[in-house]
Parts: sequence; structure tokens; C-alpha cells
Amino acid sequence: MQTPTAAATAPIDMPEIAEALARMERCLRAVGCERVPLDDAAGRVCAEALPARLDAPPFAVAAMDGYALRWADADALLARSGVTRAGDPIGPPLAPGTCRRIFTGAPVPPGADTVVVQELTETVGERLRILPGAEPHRHIRAAGSNFGTGTPVTRPGTRLSARDIGLAAAAGHAEIRVHRRPRVAVLSTGSELSRAFADGQAGQILNANRPALKALVRSWGGVPLDLGIAADDGAALSVALSRARATAGIDLLVTSGGASVGDFDLLSPVLAELGFEPAFRKVRMRPGKATLFGRLGQLPVLGLPGNAVAALVSALLFLGPAMSRLAGAGWAEPSPERAVLATPLPATGPRTTFLRGRLGRVGRGVPTFSVLADQDNAMLSGLALADALVLRPADAPPAAPGEPVAVLRFDLSPGF
Repeated sequence: MQTPTAAATAPIDMPEIAEALARMERCLRAVGCERVPLDDAAGRVCAEALPARLDAPPFAVAAMDGYALRWADADALLARSGVTRAGDPIGPPLAPGTCRRIFTGAPVPPGADTVVVQELTETVGERLRILPGAEPHRHIRAAGSNFGTGTPVTRPGTRLSARDIGLAAAAGHAEIRVHRRPRVAVLSTGSELSRAFADGQAGQILNANRPALKALVRSWGGVPLDLGIAADDGAALSVALSRARATAGIDLLVTSGGASVGDFDLLSPVLAELGFEPAFRKVRMRPGKATLFGRLGQLPVLGLPGNAVAALVSALLFLGPAMSRLAGAGWAEPSPERAVLATPLPATGPRTTFLRGRLGRVGRGVPTFSVLADQDNAMLSGLALADALVLRPADAPPAAPGEPVAVLRFDLSPGF
């Protein structure tokens, strides 16, 4: 995603979004592979170029209902010599001066080079006349015209669709090698968070970030692992992080909360005590400044803000590309598109700013964007109403209706 370039005076520990993404990309690799039945391969990322095991079609077949014949005989009255249906054996060669009734998908008899559709024929006694309008060498699918033996029918790095799976099956395969689904552990931090989806104790709130982040992991093709909630206590947080680092099979740890600089924001100091190697500790963006990334031993760690909106905006920008890379689909950042303002926008401060809003369309033109009035970073109700974010550069002046802007859709499909 193209974002404003960093100013020369920007602090080294708070990069612009583009620089933070570049650092993150350098730290991540695709997970391992496994072989699965085609029935389980939809949405997975292909890890091999499957060669076709046969020609398709394996022999010449009729593309229309009609009559198979030699075009050199088309001016004569042709004797009829049997019928061939789809699924029948190829049958004997076609004798000169004859034709054979044939149906779509049936094997073309040896010697025939044309199928004339039945609408361009007429019966004359026991024989067949070819009418004007018929053309030579038509309506036959040659052997191997779909693909030939050895032709690659899948490409590594592509997310497999129903079309890909159908092609692999047609090429003679029942299984395919794919990247396994990334296993992403999700940990919430904060003593204020309730552990149950029910009325919390006095002073507590229900934890929405963890279910939302697990939903994103699933929608992007991963397997979420729920690590629960860690209180704002250094020892408890250290135990939770150490347990995640020691757990085999976790490809990425995602935390929410505790990454800022308040008295009870303990994620950064506890990570440091455990030997965390940061790629960045903050990002020059709003919301989402309190986003960090690095490695705890061999475990990549993405720390997201605690505010619900900030967490999900940061997840769109950082967790999505990370999931794509881990899943074997390459680094895929969300792509901004052009829109035209339908409502005014205020000036921005010293950070790249994202405002929530809704897209509209006038005729067939460029989409319009209307900013929502409530931009409180803790209010999920406003985020649920939005279907896009407008991307505003740092220190941008106010913008009036009709001005072009860059927007990011909330597209949660794998690989964006």
C-alpha cells in the first residue's frame, strides 16, 4: 500500500506505514506444506505446479449435435452409418461417402474431419444432404485441445478456487500439495476485560477484540488459537508470552492492548525482558499508533492497540498482509482505490489518518465517500456501519466535497 513517505525528522522507532510494512515483510516466511484431497483444497494456497496426467479431451470429440463426415464428401448425398453418443467407444473408421450421427461429447470417428450441425442437413430418402452454410473442419474439439499430458494445471502461490480444483480433477489428480493454514495465537491484555460473554463484574467490559481478531484470522485462511486474557500484571503477562513462545506450531502471536506508554501498558517492557527483537514499536498513523511488531525468539509477534477500532484498522493494514505471506500467497497489502468526497473532511495532524465512512456511486462513475460523524476509536458501532476507510496524508488541509481521495474497502477475502 502506497502511503506518504517518511519525513527526514521522523523518529526511527515510529516509522511511516509503508516502512513498517516493509520491515514486517522482511521478517515473515510462508509456513510449511501438506498434501490434501481436492475436497479440502478450496481456499488453500497451492504449493506445486501439478502436471496433467492425460490429454484432455483424450480423443477428438463432437462440440455439437449433428453428423460427422469428411468435408471432401460434403457435396455428395451421404449414406448414414450408425450413431455415436457421449460415452460410446470410438468405433470403426468412417468410410468415404458416409456420415455418422453424433452427439455433443461423443468421440469423433477416425477419418471424419467435420461435424455439421443437424440444422444444416436434410434427409433425402436414406441419405443425407449438407445444406449451404455448413463450413469445413467445424465443431470438433481436438485431442489435447484443453490441455496436454504434462501441462501444468496449477501455479504455486495461487489461492485455489473451485475452477482450479475442477481443472486439477480433470487433469487426473485427487490430491494437491498446499501450504498449511497459518496457526495464529490471539491474546488480549487488560485487567478491565471480562472473561465471559455475559454481564461483567463492576468496572469490567466485555472483550470484543479477541473474537473479532479470531474472525479475521479465519476469514483470511488461518486457524485461530485462543490464549485468553492476560491481566495488567508483569508476571502474568510474562507467563502468557513465554507459554506462547514455547508452544509448538504457532506461526504468529497477535496481542491487543498494552502496547502504549501508560503506567499499565506493560507489553513492550515485558517483551523486552523476554528478549524481544522489535522491527518497530509504533507506527505513524491514527488510529493505530500503538502497533508493534518483531520476534520473540523464532515467534513473530504483532501487537495491536486495545481500542477496538484502532485494533481492527491496524489488523486490516498489518495482519492481513502477514496472513497472506504466512499462507504462501505472497505479500499482499490492501490496495487503495480512488473515490470522490461527498462530505467535507477536516485537516489532519502529524500522522497518516484513517476516517471511517461509507461508499456510494453516482451512475457508472467513481465511488463517492461519505465520512461518518462519529470517529471515536473505541466505538465498534460506527465501525460496523462503515464499509471503507479514507486515507488522509499527515498534515493534509481540509478537503471539500468533490475532491478526490484514496479509500480502503473493508474487503476481508483471503489475499485481498
